[in-house]
Amino acid sequence: MPQIIISDENEGRRNLLANTLEREGFDVTRGSTLRQTEATALATMPEVVVIDDEWKSGDALDAAQRMMSDPEFAFKCRIVMLTRNIGQENMIAAAKAGIHEVLGKPLNMNKLIEQLWKHSKKQFVPPPAKVDRGGTTEGGFSLSLDSEDGSIALPMLANLLGPDTINEEFVNKLTQSLSDANIEFGQDIEFSTLSEVLKIALNQLVMGDGYVSDDDEVTYDSVKSSPKLGSGAAPSEKGKRLVRGGTMEEILQNQADAIAADVEKRMDEIFDEIPPNITFPNPEDYIPVEPEVLKMTKTAVDYTHDLLWSLGRPEAVADITLMTQIENATEMMGAVLTSITEIDMGEEEEQTETDPSEEE
Repeated sequence: MPQIIISDENEGRRNLLANTLEREGFDVTRGSTLRQTEATALATMPEVVVIDDEWKSGDALDAAQRMMSDPEFAFKCRIVMLTRNIGQENMIAAAKAGIHEVLGKPLNMNKLIEQLWKHSKKQFVPPPAKVDRGGTTEGGFSLSLDSEDGSIALPMLANLLGPDTINEEFVNKLTQSLSDANIEFGQDIEFSTLSEVLKIALNQLVMGDGYVSDDDEVTYDSVKSSPKLGSGAAPSEKGKRLVRGGTMEEILQNQADAIAADVEKRMDEIFDEIPPNITFPNPEDYIPVEPEVLKMTKTAVDYTHDLLWSLGRPEAVADITLMTQIENATEMMGAVLTSITEIDMGEEEEQTETDPSEEE
């Protein structure tokens, strides 16, 4: 069931639209403020956020831009804005804010439901306007590639140095090509020696600078006596991660997974709503309080605790964010109740009462 957040300041419009979409098979969460909508959307990652552009407190475009600046939200979710202004300037502003579609009012409910199903299935929907992003990387990451930088081809070229590629058939084809080009080539050279020469040459192009000085005389003996491939120092951790990927697609996927893990870790720290621990003082450090005031405080806290407990029942509150706040408040009220000692007012009442027989 696709999850949708309806964000509208007007309670009547919000409930009417939410009830209609629920009957169409959507799992709807209501948002009455922009801040509440942002927190709920970033915490639950719904398929679509439907946001109205008319707000007395806050701006819908700014809220949409803040949500789209989150990489995980930009990858998983879409935003649909409902507005009365369908002018070109408003469309361009919405597109720059990252909004995926703008629907004009009054709404065509059938059109809205059809588009929401498309967005929930991640189907292509034309953007509100064509804008130049200006090289921004909101919602993703950029990879700077230089055509003259040979290091980007290292993982793929390293696979060419294996025995599966430089085999006997490959060497035979190479020698045949040299013979066809009337290039004299020694016939007594063994296959293993020629294969090692090719590996060293390719390794020099990939790992080295690929430049040979004119003063350095290169002979067959010098190449044969040079260090073999893989006999040098062990590669660094960065080099291992690059070669381990195998292909450019796998390398990019590894980078995306690392970014997603880092974002998830940071989001867990941001949205950690566990109330802070409070250390109560020792009994001898207590400050004297009027018993009646303390008794009234305990009664008020007890009543509030019961109310929050009732609101925390299943299906009593539909808003996930508000439900979390109620649970935290219930825990805090329970901690306050356990810290307040029971007051026995019996002795005090006995002291204040007057025996009628004694007065006579």
